[in-house]
Amino acid sequence: MDTNGVPEPRPAESNKTQAGHRLAELSIRYPVTVCMIFVSFIVLGLVSVTKIPLVLTPDITFPFIGVWVPYPNATPGQIQESIAKPLEEALSTVPHVQRLMTRSSDREVFIGMTFDWGQDVDWLRSQVREKVEQIRKELPDDVDQIFVRNWSTNDEPVVEGQIASGRDLRNAYDFIDLKIKKPLERLSGVAEVEIWGVERKEIDIYLRLDDLKRHHVDVSGLFRKMDNANLNVSLGRVLDGGLRYGAITQGSMSSLEAIRNFPVNDGGIRLAEVADIDFDNPVTNSGRHLNGKYAIGFAVRKNSQANTVETVRRVMSRIEELNQDPSLKGIQVLVWFDAGKEITKSLTGLLDSGTIGAFLAVIVLFLFLRKLGATLAIGFAIPFSIIATVGFLFLMGKTLNVLSMMGLMLATGMLVDNAVVVLESIFQNLEKGKDRVTAAKVGTQEVITAVIAATLTSVIIFVPLVFGKKTNYSIWLADTGTSIIIALLCSLFISLTLIPLGVGKLLRIDVREKSRWQVLAQASLGPRIRRVFARLPALHRGGSQTGRDAPSPAREQRIMDRYVLMVDWCLRHRFLCGLLLVPAVVGVSFFALKKVPDNSPEAQDLQNLSIQYEFSENYHYAKIEQHYVNPVEKFLLASKERFKIKDVDSFYGNNEANTRVHFDKERITLEQLVEIRKQIAAELPVIPGAEIKLGRQEGAEAQTWISMNLFGDDSATLQALAREARNRLRKTGKFSEIHNDLDRGRQEVQIRLNRELAKKYNISPESVSRVLGIVVRGQRLRGFRTSEGEVDIWVRLQASDREDLEDLKSMVVGAGPNGEEILLSQVADLDIVKTPGLLQREDRRTFTWMFANYTGDKRDEGMKLVTEVMNSLDYPSGYGWSYGFWTRRRAQEDQEFYFNLLLALFMVYFVMASLFESLAHPFAIMTSLPFAMVGVAWTLYLTGTPLNLMAMIGLMVLLGIVVNNGIVMLDHVNNLRRRGMPRSSAILLGCRERFRPILMTAITTIVGLIPLAMGKSGIFELRYFPLARTVMGGLAASTVLTLLVLPTYYTLFDDLAVWLKRTWLASNPSPAKAPAEPVPSG
Repeated sequence: MDTNGVPEPRPAESNKTQAGHRLAELSIRYPVTVCMIFVSFIVLGLVSVTKIPLVLTPDITFPFIGVWVPYPNATPGQIQESIAKPLEEALSTVPHVQRLMTRSSDREVFIGMTFDWGQDVDWLRSQVREKVEQIRKELPDDVDQIFVRNWSTNDEPVVEGQIASGRDLRNAYDFIDLKIKKPLERLSGVAEVEIWGVERKEIDIYLRLDDLKRHHVDVSGLFRKMDNANLNVSLGRVLDGGLRYGAITQGSMSSLEAIRNFPVNDGGIRLAEVADIDFDNPVTNSGRHLNGKYAIGFAVRKNSQANTVETVRRVMSRIEELNQDPSLKGIQVLVWFDAGKEITKSLTGLLDSGTIGAFLAVIVLFLFLRKLGATLAIGFAIPFSIIATVGFLFLMGKTLNVLSMMGLMLATGMLVDNAVVVLESIFQNLEKGKDRVTAAKVGTQEVITAVIAATLTSVIIFVPLVFGKKTNYSIWLADTGTSIIIALLCSLFISLTLIPLGVGKLLRIDVREKSRWQVLAQASLGPRIRRVFARLPALHRGGSQTGRDAPSPAREQRIMDRYVLMVDWCLRHRFLCGLLLVPAVVGVSFFALKKVPDNSPEAQDLQNLSIQYEFSENYHYAKIEQHYVNPVEKFLLASKERFKIKDVDSFYGNNEANTRVHFDKERITLEQLVEIRKQIAAELPVIPGAEIKLGRQEGAEAQTWISMNLFGDDSATLQALAREARNRLRKTGKFSEIHNDLDRGRQEVQIRLNRELAKKYNISPESVSRVLGIVVRGQRLRGFRTSEGEVDIWVRLQASDREDLEDLKSMVVGAGPNGEEILLSQVADLDIVKTPGLLQREDRRTFTWMFANYTGDKRDEGMKLVTEVMNSLDYPSGYGWSYGFWTRRRAQEDQEFYFNLLLALFMVYFVMASLFESLAHPFAIMTSLPFAMVGVAWTLYLTGTPLNLMAMIGLMVLLGIVVNNGIVMLDHVNNLRRRGMPRSSAILLGCRERFRPILMTAITTIVGLIPLAMGKSGIFELRYFPLARTVMGGLAASTVLTLLVLPTYYTLFDDLAVWLKRTWLASNPSPAKAPAEPVPSG
């Protein structure tokens, strides 16, 4: 019996722990071999650091395929009927389609197909191409190109910016292409440079309506004749003198002069007599500004195998050279997105946080151990595990990105846990008088089950993410999980090999003496600081310290006795403590958790501010530029210093405009930004004809966006429903912004063909369609190649003739049975109507989308309010609403995320049950989870931290680490009981001997996350601190409650297991005597 009345445990070994003994013995017996293994891992990691691709995000191929069909100068309704619907019918048969969405505008149609994660996108793309080819003959003849593509993170631009000048650059394509685009494309690693807002010159043939009538020109026949004349046709092979030649006919329109002299009819009329022919830049209907100057945009994409940081460095260096080029005087290339900078910033932030966290963790270890050699041995687990993890990531073909770095950073504080437990067990054996080699072997043997179980429970949490069903969460977090899994396994390896080797062979450690470093450290501290540490005897070992500042054994004994007395009180009042007090504390915490918001401005990175324009009429882009965009830009630039603005850029087109304000993030705080937003909103110019207002801005306000779809056949009815829904949502006062896609309408000529009359006059619908295509939108001929590339040729009616409805009605569309001219008005009705500028369909149903920004704290409350408002609308028959696809998908993925959490809980239980060979004891350890929720709830509530995606990731991490303390404690208790010690004595001694390692592992993990919890680093507009605070708060509360009340739940579940066993045996006809007190087998 020792001085505490606890029986001294009898030495005993189980078969299961022999593995730890053998592993430690092998490490001590073959030190050179073990050291070479470690050196090999380190060399592999260091080499990999220089070779592993450094990118912003992992290479992810999205389960999405887009079909894009350019069809300029048409109407949305025309494109939807003639192109979108036939393609929809064909593509709807592609397997595994989750969503089929179509967007038809006046220039193009885009069909997006969304699939489940995990599908073979390459195979699906081939299926889509096959369906498109099958339906192509049903599309209009002048559909020239159909693009089918999918997207991955490698397709995202690595550099985006604008080219600004005091003069309009929209007509300077050749100059920009020669001086800027091509020099950037020649750089190593650059795959493509895209420039928008400027286009290559084209030939425009403007037909004059009066001349067409006067010369009786059949427009459809003219177009057909010109298109055929510009066709190169192969005539096959020709033999001449024994030689074989290829023969082709060259198109006759090979120059501008040839086009002007092209014969229109047999009467000798030339094209120049009925049309104006121009070779110039295309007619523009949009523009861009940067800081009040004309600008065009550009984007640079890299090769999939190129290093992002190196590629961007070369691009930025070339841009600096371009800005110094005398031939580009007056033109400035400005970059507003730099992926290399973002990567460096994110990785530097994570590296700094991880380095500081690791340093703080090592300091904590030294304060506990007071042995420099032991501290460095444990601390070595951090750099070794991280370096080795990078090596394994490289061998697996992974990249080093912000997500894998986040995993390494999260693992930093956890990497020393196993080493601490092993070293503490070895120290306890050294204190009992065993030699170093024996203490290393026995100490490792005693905790082998605990450290394996603790590691596996932490690892198993991320297995569903890495190997389970692919979802949006698992795809993005797979790299994080992979990094954590590899790092923790490396940490386990070092704790079971290098730690016993270091104590047994390499390090001279005497737990009864102060080390030379400890003496020097205490001598360098003032007496007041030494007295502070002297009052913390529970944090270090007593040793043979002497003097006034040395902690007395009696004082240390009193502190440990008080802790054991608290545990004993809980055991003696276990029903009061376990069934009333603790559940009450947990229950109150869940009420606090309900008050935690879903999002907050502080949890997001500051982004650009959008200023939106909603016009009451259909304005031309030039009017919008002059009367609306210019005044807003002038106001912002005049207050550039006052509002801390870095840049202002705008885009404007027919009936649309948007201005973005880029703030100087280095000089502005969140509090200043809130006030600046209020000032900008109050001082924005008020201009008749448009509503100018602030749009969304991440990082400036709490935002919860909820999307809705309104379904129906008629766009006008949908527009009326959308306006009513918007008004009702605004009246609630809970939504700051509400938008829908029908806000921007346009005036267009609506032509309804009378098919019976057309048949009567022998006019085919195709002939009418071709004439209308030329008249209304223009038709493109086959282009011809020049030294500067292929030149497009467009045939269209001149603008002045398209403005008069009567002129359009008088167009000749063909000849009747007797040769008389048939006018368009004879076979069709023409009206000018206002139609939406964009038509959308989802799963072959016409719809309009709406999205609203809910300003409350809880997303669920906002969705409940939206449901009430949308259900209160009076829908005509065949109309209805639903949440938008991404809102629905997010809800579904949230459910899958919670399912993965539940699955992870079961897997944690299975691991512990297998290692402990008990069904009851893992239940006791699982009580650590509600303990953790106490800390999570109050930490988030008191600090104003939101329960967003980052906090949810923190909860997932917590599931694996909060049970580790219970594993370390109960494994030791079971070992003591296995040696014959009574349960109560085993519990009290186990708590006493595992108090220090549990505190050490918890504090090192918490301290390692402090830089992240206080910093502002983040990824994808989200900051990391909610994740860090969630783990810190949960682990702190779980540690305290585990130390105090876990023994109580252990006895409750232990007694429950005894009762169930006795009940089972009593129901068994075979007599069996149950033991008075169970002795766990594992």
